[in-house]
Amino acid sequence: MAKKILVTGGTGLVGNMLTKKLQDQGYEVSIMTRSPEKVKNLKAFYWDIKKQEIDEKCLDGVETIIHLAGENIADGRWTDERKKALVSSRTESIGLIYDLMKRKEHQVKTVLSASAVGIYGDRGEEILDETSKPGTGFLAHCCEEWEKAVEQGTDLGLRVAKFRIGLLLTPKGGVLDIFKLMVKTFTASKLGSGEQWFPWIHSDDLIGMFLWAVENEDAKGVYNATAPNPVRNKEFTKTLSDVLHRPFWPFAIPKAMFKLLMGEKSELVLMSTHTKADKIIKAGYTFKFLSLKTALEDLTR
Repeated sequence: MAKKILVTGGTGLVGNMLTKKLQDQGYEVSIMTRSPEKVKNLKAFYWDIKKQEIDEKCLDGVETIIHLAGENIADGRWTDERKKALVSSRTESIGLIYDLMKRKEHQVKTVLSASAVGIYGDRGEEILDETSKPGTGFLAHCCEEWEKAVEQGTDLGLRVAKFRIGLLLTPKGGVLDIFKLMVKTFTASKLGSGEQWFPWIHSDDLIGMFLWAVENEDAKGVYNATAPNPVRNKEFTKTLSDVLHRPFWPFAIPKAMFKLLMGEKSELVLMSTHTKADKIIKAGYTFKFLSLKTALEDLTR
């Protein structure tokens, strides 16, 4: 019988790719959603995080939960109300499932969760591994609260693994579309100083990491979900320009402009995070894409 996996955030960018891949691999996949009736080709269960309502049948037969739920960090301005929603959508969602597990018999053994390299904050040239302390700023706070909420699963005897995702590169949607638009409209240049480190990862490798962790019972704790070779912002944009055969201009878009237009959210593009991927490599995961150029060529074909 196929293993049952429950995915939160299954209708999002990563969730869509992951659920399809899991189904292709023979897993029985279900998702959580406020509108189960709208979901096609996938079993869906109702929940409403704000109302703290959940269909208790969602755990029946499930061995692994993959937690991807959370409002899009890039949407809207970071008002106080918006920041509260960004945190609560990540923490209260997994909390709702853990509360259900405390009062209902279940077979869940493993919880795998997304997190983000934003937990490190803006760290300049510092090389960051999973033992590095959290940084400052809203992104760091959000990710730290997210991970703390997920980690509560260990008190329930679960195997818990969290993936600190870097700049996720996908064939459609996501941040790469924004950079491609810049390049194709001949406005490709450095963002701010251009020296900030971008810890990127190809979507195939992120999905591969989750699949690896589903089967690998030794996968637990925190992993940097970033390619082993991070690049600086200027190198990232220059490489994409080369791949798309468009010019890269030597001028820079000033930091002040981003801060004026985006406010506190400007840290999404200006922060520098130089991560290492040694831990997951030593644990046995083999990257498909090590070179940014190769990754971008694959994603822009």
